Amino acid sequence: MDVEMIIYNALIKDSYIVEQASGRIKFYEYPESASLVDPFIIIDPLDVPKPSDLADDTWLTYDCLYQIEVWTKNRSITKELGKRVHQVLWNLGFRQNGGLSEYDNGIFRDARRFRGKLYREDFEELSKSIPLNK
Repeated sequence: MDVEMIIYNALIKDSYIVEQASGRIKFYEYPESASLVDPFIIIDPLDVPKPSDLADDTWLTYDCLYQIEVWTKNRSITKELGKRVHQVLWNLGFRQNGGLSEYDNGIFRDARRFRGKLYREDFEELSKSIPLNK
């Protein structure tokens, strides 16, 4: 399951996020602070997706932990992008469980941590193969 692409595809459906950060939504790739001109959004997995929620000794979901960072030179844009990221991840079923807001050398940074569960891609096939009675 490519959780990073699920998050990326959800982010680029938001018109404000695309308007501000089109082409600068990255995986793992942090911008050089000195060269930052336009907003950046960084999708950073903090752990690998872990099997979770068992039924008949079969795991059904992935438990995921991600940090999404917004870097800009404008405080209000950083805050609005952070709110939009939060809403997009909420709609995917992720809940914010931490983060930080900081300012350093002209860069505003909003870093939020999200935990969520996603069903396996082969869930439909699994549900057909799990016996109802043993």
